[in-house]
Amino acid sequence: MPTKREAIVLLQNIGLLTKKQIEEALAKQRENKRSIKNVLKELGYLTNENIGLSLLSQFGILPRSSTEENLPSEVVKTVPSSFAKEHRIIPFERRNETIVLATDEPLNLLSIDYFKDELKKKVQLIIVNQDTIASSLKKYYGIETEDLAPLFEKIDKGYAPTLKESEEIAPDEEEKEAKRTPIIQLANLLIADGIKKRASDIHVEPLEHKFRIRYRIDGVLHETLSPPKNIQRAVIARLKLMAKMNLAEKRLPQDGRIMLNVLGRPIDLRVSTLPGLYGESLVMRILDKTAMLLGMDQLGFLAEDRKKWDILLKFSGGIVLVTGPTGSGKTTTLYTSLNTLNTTDKKLMTVEEPVEYQIPGINQTQVRPEIKLTFSSVLRSFLRQSPDVVLVGEIRDFETADIALRAALTGHLVFSTLHTNDAPSSITRLIDLGVAPFLVASSLQGAMAQRLTRTLCPYCKEEYEPDEQTKEFLKIKENGETHIFKSNGCEACDYTGYHGRTGIFEIFIMNQELRQLTLEKAAASTIRKAAIRAGMRTMQEDGVEKIKKGLTTVDEVISVTGK
Repeated sequence: MPTKREAIVLLQNIGLLTKKQIEEALAKQRENKRSIKNVLKELGYLTNENIGLSLLSQFGILPRSSTEENLPSEVVKTVPSSFAKEHRIIPFERRNETIVLATDEPLNLLSIDYFKDELKKKVQLIIVNQDTIASSLKKYYGIETEDLAPLFEKIDKGYAPTLKESEEIAPDEEEKEAKRTPIIQLANLLIADGIKKRASDIHVEPLEHKFRIRYRIDGVLHETLSPPKNIQRAVIARLKLMAKMNLAEKRLPQDGRIMLNVLGRPIDLRVSTLPGLYGESLVMRILDKTAMLLGMDQLGFLAEDRKKWDILLKFSGGIVLVTGPTGSGKTTTLYTSLNTLNTTDKKLMTVEEPVEYQIPGINQTQVRPEIKLTFSSVLRSFLRQSPDVVLVGEIRDFETADIALRAALTGHLVFSTLHTNDAPSSITRLIDLGVAPFLVASSLQGAMAQRLTRTLCPYCKEEYEPDEQTKEFLKIKENGETHIFKSNGCEACDYTGYHGRTGIFEIFIMNQELRQLTLEKAAASTIRKAAIRAGMRTMQEDGVEKIKKGLTTVDEVISVTGK
């Protein structure tokens, strides 16, 4: 590893920077505490975005991957979160009075003296690859580690837990442990941070030698700093207590609910526990009621598909289906659509399991199978309430499907969901459930399939020249002016390269040919070809359009639609 002096000489020799420019940049860095690379850019001395990578070979440095599986909290806390993110450094190791910093930025060699002064420690630098730094920044500083690391240390030193997985603990003793202040603070901080980071789920997972916490953000799980293993049972007990679960029951799965108000926002957490080999696994699904209140323009429809969906919403009767796997955004689309139909001259009713979001002005019913309040029984009662629009949370069986389609046939506009791979398959799925083909043909108005893809971070997405295979996938002509972007990573997106998700869709509206094929019980592939002839744009085609608009990437579209 070159010294600071050797790095300065090398930069001068290759003509990248003069000694005067370097000295000016280092002086300015001490004033504004920015990274040396950003300071050089602001001064206009550095223009190449990838200059760090090209310098590696000049410095004779071979970037390596970190082999450290889990950095101790006492090492992580030596560098504040904001400092680590600004300078792209990770405290890799602590050797007596020396802290070893890992970085993917060779120019940080110029800043060793600055790091020593700011961190009040001797500093040694090692170079690792960009992916390692990006994942480590996300893992250790995605949450406010300045808050968590001292809390972990406090728990380790001042809190001697009595709960052990191998022992039977009386419920009152377990409740006493769960009410200790450090455990309450940790549970609250994990929930609050998950909400702050836009997580849809928080996964609390006891492993053999580790107590792992992960957040699902934009559909992808990200590991965060792990609490001490010896408090796992107390933390899980605390979360179960908050969800009003039975602390004594550890042999069977349980479901619960936590209602909170975080940063002025009403938050509903659906909590689920599952017995495991090393303790109970717990998942909290975060339902942010304010996040559900989207407008139609925020769902991700392109103009052509928005026009088709608006046509389906304007029917006075019939059934409209939304299909896709769990987590594909079906509920969000339906709630948003119902909100547009929610006017004083219409009566809207829903039957769901569970009622995830409450919408003022809509009559919502939650099914309770234990008292025989099922989709089909509620739907029968709905028809005596004279509704204009009905939402059936999911069609799972013949009875529910038959009642829903007959209701659609008698002048009600019915919305529901199915689990199918594409939109045209909804026809064959209903027939497979046992619904008569004539009932499907006469009541179905149309269907939409959807998936969610992560959207590129607008602050750090990078344009690039695609290879021939990618051009073929995107159907880009040789002299096309299409601009294609890839993910990069910055502080705004927590170094993932993505921020938020958007839908990709395929929508068909029934026509005479599709109704005839339904009556003939045609194969799904035949119905799909007819839907495309009728103007249906496939999900992959919709995804390609969004790639060309710079909204997402090729990898994202392929991952949800296949190649």
